[in-house]
Amino acid sequence: MHNLLWKKIRNQIRRKLKGQSKLVWGATRLAVALMLISVLSGVIYEHTVDARYTMEDKLTTWFEGGKQLRGILHKKYVCGEEIVNLDLISYEDAVILAQQNPHWELSVDQFHSVIRFEERIEDLSPYCKQNAFFGIDEGGLFSLYDGVPKQEKIMKTFFQLNIPYLESRLPKQEFEHLQLGIRVKDIEEYDSVLSTFNEFRLDRVSQ
Repeated sequence: MHNLLWKKIRNQIRRKLKGQSKLVWGATRLAVALMLISVLSGVIYEHTVDARYTMEDKLTTWFEGGKQLRGILHKKYVCGEEIVNLDLISYEDAVILAQQNPHWELSVDQFHSVIRFEERIEDLSPYCKQNAFFGIDEGGLFSLYDGVPKQEKIMKTFFQLNIPYLESRLPKQEFEHLQLGIRVKDIEEYDSVLSTFNEFRLDRVSQ
């Protein structure tokens, strides 16, 4: 029901703006950090591996003496993040993981006891797919919320909306829907909503 209502809103917005200016429906993907993971609190990672040719040399140093390190996979989504515990891994395990996933970034903590594999994913995390809503506060700030906007759990603030301009282009019911929150369940909806309301930014349209 929410998806159908949002599609109706989006289509009406596009019709309202047609003929005034050429809209650029670009996909804006902003990484949103959703949760602070206690296992990472206070831990500083260093020696990030950016070049494939240095990978084995770095791993040799990190696993010096045949020791094993606790491995974690840090998944960073466009919205949200997850930590997967890989348990203890050896040098050989780390080499295989790095070779099979060349786009992952590798780093080790300051004590050389935890190795982190970082994966960037152009999607919403499972948590965001269940809980992310776009909305505005009383001051017109357009934000992504953990839950409906009235709960005031802001994950990321994007820009200030020109509220008078927006209200003049949207029926009252549709503007109220924005205030209640527009749920996004996938990256396509996320990009669509963000791109649409980007056209109503205060710094893009005059009062």
